[in-house]
Amino acid sequence: MNSIIYTIIMAVLWVVNLFNDSGLGQSYQTTEKARSVIFVVFIIIVILTFIERRLLIDKYDFVVFGGMLLTIVAVSYIKGYENMGAHYISVFLLIYILGRIRVSALAVKLTGLTYLVLGMSILYIYDYTSVLSGWNGNTIGMIGLYSFLVFLISFYDVNGIKSKIIILVITGIYINLIGPTDSRSSIWFAIVAVLFALAILPRKIITKTDKRYYLWLLIPLFIAVFVINVSHGSYMNTLDLWSMQNFQKPLFNGRDGLWESGFKILGEHILFGSGTLEGNWHNCVVTLLVAYGSVGCTFWLLSLQRILAKGRKRIDDVIVSGCIITFFIMYIQQSVELGLVNENPNLIPYIVLGIMLGRIKLLDGENII
Repeated sequence: MNSIIYTIIMAVLWVVNLFNDSGLGQSYQTTEKARSVIFVVFIIIVILTFIERRLLIDKYDFVVFGGMLLTIVAVSYIKGYENMGAHYISVFLLIYILGRIRVSALAVKLTGLTYLVLGMSILYIYDYTSVLSGWNGNTIGMIGLYSFLVFLISFYDVNGIKSKIIILVITGIYINLIGPTDSRSSIWFAIVAVLFALAILPRKIITKTDKRYYLWLLIPLFIAVFVINVSHGSYMNTLDLWSMQNFQKPLFNGRDGLWESGFKILGEHILFGSGTLEGNWHNCVVTLLVAYGSVGCTFWLLSLQRILAKGRKRIDDVIVSGCIITFFIMYIQQSVELGLVNENPNLIPYIVLGIMLGRIKLLDGENII
């Protein structure tokens, strides 16, 4: 696809994502309209592929993705939450659609620059005007962070001093703009991303093997269990006092209690969960476990690993590996935040996976089914 057209499509998706779960989005029903477009385009692609007799599905893919789709959609419907599960599943259809589009290096760079400008703009508007005064600071901070991370996809292999200085300057500007949103996690994970871009943290920490992806995908669960155990220690009052003095918030800011409540609900619905994505659990894996139980969460984790594993044969391509690193930084940040798993989820992490598959499609010159 033409790089300019591709960038325009990505910019539209950024705007749609901005309106997700917002008052403006509800007024103009942008999320519902975008979701309808995704379903229609997906059905058209499947029909055309079937007509051309190119609809070949790997057996493992069929079991994993089919199991996730069936579990999430059916459990929400059976438990009385109607199409909530189907609404969330639409983001995986978006990954599939974007993965059908061949993505050039130029298109990724233009998209990254566009997201950089859009992200800086929304942070500036939030910081220095009253236009977004009613918006949640964490939400704005994450939009800024994720926009910055998409920009970095093409720059995880910078070598020249000049390029590194430019990356550091842009990072400094971003952190300065994110500061007023009071999103601590956005600042910390922006720093982590830059450490990868400057090769201080090697990419192979994440991308060495496909099996290692399972470890990173389970990090939110490990963090939740660790924090719950730590929160019962006698030293928590001292740690909370230190955090209040430095950040004006308790150390875990109530997340320990949330996660403990989530695991109690899971204990009552161990296999298939409660069926609802409602509830601000501030942890993507806890959200999946509460909503769809151990069965749904297992299929979900296997599906994400399967998508990421498709990049193995092209892992030396900076854009493919960059997408994997960017996705995992977003994903692990969701150990303590909201947005990745929701009836109206943050689209950008799923867009990144679509970019990765589209890049592989270009490099292979063949379909990614």
